[in-house]
Amino acid sequence: MTTKPNPFTRLGITESPVILAPLAGVSDHPFRRVCTGLGADLTYVEMLSATALLFDSPRTWSMMKRHESEKILGVQITGRSVEELARAVSVLDKQNFETIDLNMGCPVSKVVKSGCGSSLIKDPENVFRIVKAVRESTDKPLSVKIRLGWDKQLITGLAVADAVEKAGADWLTVHGRLRNDDYSAPVDLEAIAAIKRSISIPVIGNGNIFSRADAIFMKERTRVDGVMVSRGALGNPWAFREIATGSSDVELEEWLIAVRNHLTWQQEEYGDQGGGAVCMRKHLLWYVRGWPGARKVREQMTQVSSLTGALDLIEQLAEHLRSERCSIRQETVLETGASRFQFDPKWDMDRSLDRGVGDDLMTAIQ
Repeated sequence: MTTKPNPFTRLGITESPVILAPLAGVSDHPFRRVCTGLGADLTYVEMLSATALLFDSPRTWSMMKRHESEKILGVQITGRSVEELARAVSVLDKQNFETIDLNMGCPVSKVVKSGCGSSLIKDPENVFRIVKAVRESTDKPLSVKIRLGWDKQLITGLAVADAVEKAGADWLTVHGRLRNDDYSAPVDLEAIAAIKRSISIPVIGNGNIFSRADAIFMKERTRVDGVMVSRGALGNPWAFREIATGSSDVELEEWLIAVRNHLTWQQEEYGDQGGGAVCMRKHLLWYVRGWPGARKVREQMTQVSSLTGALDLIEQLAEHLRSERCSIRQETVLETGASRFQFDPKWDMDRSLDRGVGDDLMTAIQ
């Protein structure tokens, strides 16, 4: 049997990558550039809707914008049927992306109700048909992202993984929860390990990766080939550097440089006011966690109407921290077994005017 070449080598990245998840409302190019600069091996644009893409949605095309500095970039798409996804991927195959991912794991209700995301893993045979058809639509490295199953009565992870491999995908990313689990549910490392043992293509582990310790714990327990960071990158893009090097300290001045860069790139892309400033609010709330005195500026950050005003708040906080001789950001997570979390960063998402999961999908359907 001929062994397939390693897909990560083909992309020009390490065979054990640390990947930034495609995060709806988050993974635009200003944020991706911050994460790449701090060690993310691969990033993706926000999850796209096949329906919206085929409807030629302006918002969907804007979400695919790539900055000239991005050397490697992936795109993730979800859809409702074999035909729709095959057609959509044939469009994406002609765009400026190095790799394509099929989302079969998104648990958000408005996505699932449309027949997309994790609703697809209910039927492993249909998964095979979709992946096979998509495989025939592109020669680019192809991956699939799944959850372990729909609920406790319909755990399909092993069957879906088998279908994904047999249909020709290059790797599989597994989020170690069921569709109906919330983020307080533990990640099922044994289930990820069972999937890894059952197939020969690389497997990427996803779920509760906030630190180097989390990444090592998952890799030791599951033998996955790499990890995908989701919530762990929100406000903490230094997680990629920590996972790679073990350095967890974030010094004030390097923190300030990264936040300034993000604000500058946000302003260059979206302008000083309007939607770009509103979408930046959640990032600001995430960034200031762990600094003493940050609570005083959080309310102001939820109301900031310009990126210039946001930068002023950040500079004021930095000056306060210097005066208090605070040079290292404190941990913002707690150790709880194999999982490290004190808060759900997504709590600070989906404010007024912010883009949320599946907005382009629902617009197209309506």
